[in-house]
Amino acid sequence: MLDCAVITRNDRFWLPQSVSIQMIRKVMRLTRDFTLTSELLGVTIAEAEAAYEGWDKAPVMHGYRMPDRDKAWQREELIILGQMWNRGEQAGEIAKRLKRSRSSVSGKRRSLGLPARTQVSREIAEKHKTELRNSALKSNKKTILTWAQASVLTRTELRGRTYRVRCCRNLVTITCMARSDKTRWNEAANIECAHRYFALQSHHIIASDFLLTSDAIRSHASLEECIPESRRKKLDYFIYENAIAYIKTRGIFRRDCNVMEGARFWTNSKLRRISRRARNSRRLRSLVAAYDLAA
Repeated sequence: MLDCAVITRNDRFWLPQSVSIQMIRKVMRLTRDFTLTSELLGVTIAEAEAAYEGWDKAPVMHGYRMPDRDKAWQREELIILGQMWNRGEQAGEIAKRLKRSRSSVSGKRRSLGLPARTQVSREIAEKHKTELRNSALKSNKKTILTWAQASVLTRTELRGRTYRVRCCRNLVTITCMARSDKTRWNEAANIECAHRYFALQSHHIIASDFLLTSDAIRSHASLEECIPESRRKKLDYFIYENAIAYIKTRGIFRRDCNVMEGARFWTNSKLRRISRRARNSRRLRSLVAAYDLAA
């Protein structure tokens, strides 16, 4: 149960079912798609592929094929269902987002075998949070904490520890510095945040999944220069394919800064080789000027 966080809504509490290999295999049998299984259950693609290995009479994974009938669930709808369910949203909230009936959402959730939830008392909910917290604090600092474990720790308690980001296809981690509240993102986290921005996901949702403040997410996106041009209303879900389409249509790519070591940024200009972070650094002002002169 270390991967299960307490879901709270209006003084009511639920504990979700743990994701098991059997559950992953059931979803894979229905979807025939590793990536969609990852989105529906909140596991990584690698974890879905690991569950597939050694499976007797395993189905052929040819990718999701939408049934040929009226009101059939599209791939994007299933992704939204999985993401919102894994974040603790209720069936009614998901139904409103998908413009479907609550019974349709609940029925689809059951038919796919997504984790069920058990309503519990406040006392049991608090007991579970305490168990999560104790398990996290007693673990070796080199152990990667689950999102559920990290969510019940304070920023001070997280110092020196690494935790997983929620609802990601790949292993995305955030490491907290041992002597400060600063964080270090793995490369997958940098890419994940950028893709979510390009797909117009709300930075509030990104912050919730990354267990960081909205300001921290916006600051990081600004440093990475991955702020999309669109002013459209931001979304509470993330469609990876939309991010890739945005990147391709605008010719955007990520490159290293030639002046500031370790700094990378997104751009659509093959001529740009210095990040805004370097240009705004007083310490590097002379290096930037020398590079501009040489260019």
